[in-house]
Amino acid sequence: MAHWQRAVDDWFASHHGIVSAHTLERLGMPSSTIYRLAQEQRLVRMMPGVFRSAQWPSTNAQQLAAACARNEHAYIAFTTACREWGFRGVSDPTLHVITEHGASPEMPHIVVHRTRRLDPVDVVKRPDGIRLTSPPRSLFDSADMLGFRSSRSILEQMLNENMCTMGTVIDTVTRLYHPNRPGSLTMRRVIASKPRWERALQSDLELRVLLAIERHGLPRPVPQYPVVLPDGQLIHLDFAWPEWKVGLEVDDPAWHAGADASHRDSRRDRKATSMGWAVVRVSRLDVTDDLDGAVADVAATIALRRAPR
Repeated sequence: MAHWQRAVDDWFASHHGIVSAHTLERLGMPSSTIYRLAQEQRLVRMMPGVFRSAQWPSTNAQQLAAACARNEHAYIAFTTACREWGFRGVSDPTLHVITEHGASPEMPHIVVHRTRRLDPVDVVKRPDGIRLTSPPRSLFDSADMLGFRSSRSILEQMLNENMCTMGTVIDTVTRLYHPNRPGSLTMRRVIASKPRWERALQSDLELRVLLAIERHGLPRPVPQYPVVLPDGQLIHLDFAWPEWKVGLEVDDPAWHAGADASHRDSRRDRKATSMGWAVVRVSRLDVTDDLDGAVADVAATIALRRAPR
C-alpha cells in the first residue's frame, strides 16, 4: 500500500468521496498518480481541480462538497443553504454559492453570488468539508426569493427549533441592511410583524392562522399562552386572548392525529372550560378550505366575551 493511501481513504470517508487535486498532493499522492487515476476514471472530474472517487455514488451532498472544494472562499448559500438547514417549504433545486468579491471560481451549473460582506458569524464550517451560510444569513439572502409569508414561517421555525434567537436575526438584518440589497426590505417587514418577546409559532399552519387573525383586525393574541388546569397540568394554547379567556387551538395532524390525541385534546378543552375558558379548534381542513370562516367564529366568540353583562 502506498504511504498516502490510508490518508486519502480517510479523507474520502469523511468528505463524501470528494477531494481537490491540491488536497491529494498535500496528502502525499504524486501528481502523476492523480493524472493516471483521472485517466482511468477512478477519479471522476466534478469541476476544475475537483474529483469524486469512483467508489462513491453521486449524491447531492457531493455537489455541495465539490463546490466548497473548488474554492476555499465559496460557501453554500441562499435557498441551497436553506434546504441544508431543513427550512420548510423551500423547493428551489438550483445550487447557489456565495463568495467574496475578487473570488471568481469556475463552477459549471452553479449560480455564484458575490458579496462585499461575509462576516465570520455568517458562516458555518462542517467537518465534512461543506461550508454554508448560517441560518439567519441564509434566510436574509433568500427572503426576496421566498416571499414574506414563507420567510416569516421559516423565522418561526428557526426560533422554535432553537437555531438562533430573535436578537441574532435582528442583529443580522441590522448589520446587512441596505435598501438596494436583496432581502433587506422583506426581512424588515418580517421582523416588524413579530414582536420580539413573542414565543415562536410551532407550525406553518399556526402562521397562516395568525395572518388571518391580523387580516380580520382582531386584537393580537398571545402565542403559546400557558394555562394551569385544575389538576395541575400545564398546557399551552396556540393562541389566547387572556383578557376574555378565549383560546384558539390549531390542530396540525402531526400532533393531533389518532384517538388518543383526540381524547387528550377533548379532556384539555373540558378542563379549560371548567375554568371559564372558551377554546375554539381549527383543523388543517379549516385552514385550507374556510380559514376566514373559522377566524370569523373566533371573532364572534371574542365579541360575546367582550359584550357588557
